[in-house]
Amino acid sequence: MIRDVKGLVVVLMALLLTGCNENKSREKPDVSKIDVNVRLLRFDKDLQAFNSGDFSAWRNEMINRYGAFYKFYISNFVVGPRPAGDTADIEQQAISRFLSDKYIRIIQDSISARFSKTDDVEQDLKLMFRYFKHYVPQFEAPEIITINSAYGAGVSPFGNNQLIIGLDMFLGEDNRDYDSVGVYAYLRHKMKREYIARYAAEALYEEHFPSIEMAADVNLIDAIIERGKKLYFISYLFPDAPDSMILGYTASQTKWCNESEYAIWQFLNDKDLLYKNNAMEKTRYLGEGPGTNGMPPEAPGAIGNFVGLQIVRKFMKENGKGITMPDLMNNYDAKVILAKSKYRPAKSNF
Repeated sequence: MIRDVKGLVVVLMALLLTGCNENKSREKPDVSKIDVNVRLLRFDKDLQAFNSGDFSAWRNEMINRYGAFYKFYISNFVVGPRPAGDTADIEQQAISRFLSDKYIRIIQDSISARFSKTDDVEQDLKLMFRYFKHYVPQFEAPEIITINSAYGAGVSPFGNNQLIIGLDMFLGEDNRDYDSVGVYAYLRHKMKREYIARYAAEALYEEHFPSIEMAADVNLIDAIIERGKKLYFISYLFPDAPDSMILGYTASQTKWCNESEYAIWQFLNDKDLLYKNNAMEKTRYLGEGPGTNGMPPEAPGAIGNFVGLQIVRKFMKENGKGITMPDLMNNYDAKVILAKSKYRPAKSNF
């Protein structure tokens, strides 16, 4: 009897280990020796140190530190549009007015409270940069500049290898000010600090592998697969991250997609949309939204993210030996990926 129990334990342990292996995280190479420099500059804080008493010296210091970005920010976020021919020197007065604006002060107070320290953000970015350089050796880590964007910008590249982060877009889904500015509820689960590196990765991907998914001559299925290539790459920059973070879904939406993969694929095929060039349909299935028209309420918006990622994963599983990330992005188009993936999700219940 004891021998039988021991045998049963061995079998159960083997099954458990097999299950764990089937659900193991993505490849996680050792990147600890990859040298990257993370330089995070707090433009939002430095702007608060505006010195009207010696404006010229303060301005020169800001230009020396931030280069062309200083003028860009002042022109676009502080001064704003000006009538044609208006060249009056209003920079100093505009900055003073901007910093004393009640709306701007409220946002900056929230930034200062939530981001009094940014060590964790820097570490997240540094690790992501290391993985990026592992897969794309010519990658050079950008200089990071944080700003108060007045709820106008998240993460975007600028100029010669700079990356701009609007910290006000990552204040946490419980930030009350998001109500007053009309931020959609379906976006808020991503508006927190742990998503900063995720969105930085997407911005850097676009710099190295410019997207064609929304081009007029790209049909829906090709656009979906192009999106899948991007998400596949990003997933390897965050090997321990859940698919929900990679896809931009909630955990429950991701669970629904996994359980409904066959039905999602059938839905897209039955609609006879996959091989049509229709900008509206591409926006419908790849754009942000509270859900997908025609699908159950559990379905997320941008359902094409899930489909594209699954197709590319299947392609790499079937054909990926020896294919590097740059090879995948540059040398395998959507038609080849779809044909060689043999993507046929198993039947499930909707």
